[in-house]
Amino acid sequence: MAKTYLAMANELLVEINEPELTAITGAVGVQKQVANCVNRAYFDIVDAVDDWSWLSADNPDDPYYGNTVVATEVGKRWYLSKAGSTGVDSDFDSVNWDMFTLVDTASPYTINKLAFTTLTVWRNSYAKAEEADARTAQYGVPLRVIRSSDGRRFGLSPIPDKVYNIHFFAYNRPTALSADTDEVAFPEQYKTVLLARARYYIYQFKDNIAQAQLALDEYKKGLQSMADALNSPQPQYMSDVRFTYLLP
Repeated sequence: MAKTYLAMANELLVEINEPELTAITGAVGVQKQVANCVNRAYFDIVDAVDDWSWLSADNPDDPYYGNTVVATEVGKRWYLSKAGSTGVDSDFDSVNWDMFTLVDTASPYTINKLAFTTLTVWRNSYAKAEEADARTAQYGVPLRVIRSSDGRRFGLSPIPDKVYNIHFFAYNRPTALSADTDEVAFPEQYKTVLLARARYYIYQFKDNIAQAQLALDEYKKGLQSMADALNSPQPQYMSDVRFTYLLP
């Protein structure tokens, strides 16, 4: 069965013995409430896990090190996490700040795991010396990644002395369902998880506490199974964070 917005809403309407919709637009009463509950349930699932595999940015140069890559520029510290983003609405939904990796593809081939450093620590411990170096263009190999105050950019410390590839894991945020044919982003086999969550909300609306609790229990169990199946652990690194390989 299709997993479109209209199909999901109608499946729930059938479950609660209500007439089906021919279109989402123009829905009123309990039908509109059901349509709203489907969207609410969808984003409950989206927000339940920060790094859903089905929301992966999915732009890997080397998927082991990340699903996103940004090339540095000589003498430039700050970079948008999502290239081309024009504002928070088009940014990534989440970024794993503990999984930034620098790759230098020149010989010798070098891989550094970058240490996450808060903006406050960087300002107190590194900024003054690096700003002095920057005035004389004395740049270096980045060792640290810094999260900007608005979370939209990452900074590198020291400032890059050449072009490197910065790999990291980032995750998109889907848009709300609106058109009849809009589809959820996750695999269709897990639509029962969304339906359980939506059913919980609609039974709350109907003041049927017993059925709402049953739906909530089903949702929690289904969400855990979904997370276990779709989110395999990301690769972990050795405690020695610097690796160098010599190309033949």
